[in-house]
Amino acid sequence: MTVMVPVRIRAYRSEDAVATMAGDMPSVVGFIDIDDTGYMDMLFVDPTVARHGVASRLLDHVERYAAGGGIARLSVHASITARPFFLRHGFRTVAARHPHIGEVTFVNYLMARETRFPGLRSENPGN
Repeated sequence: MTVMVPVRIRAYRSEDAVATMAGDMPSVVGFIDIDDTGYMDMLFVDPTVARHGVASRLLDHVERYAAGGGIARLSVHASITARPFFLRHGFRTVAARHPHIGEVTFVNYLMARETRFPGLRSENPGN
């Protein structure tokens, strides 16, 4: 059975980053953000719509935004859970990290890749 997830992609800008959301308020099913260096700090998809292309569409959207703004490289600190997603999308692991929060040690991976749309220019790349 295929579940179609209709999503509307919207971008919200701040001074430091652009956040993109999938869905309409109050039913946002995912979000991603990217700063002006190409670093993606957050990517989240509601587990009830996981594996239906929402994260891929969000990543594609911010990649087009980045390329339209002249950003040639994307990077992210991916969790163990998110790492396979980024590998499938052509990212390579640059380094493993072991950050500590209190007594808990986490593992994440600095991952990066070049944008697929290096020549893209847009009047309004966030939409």
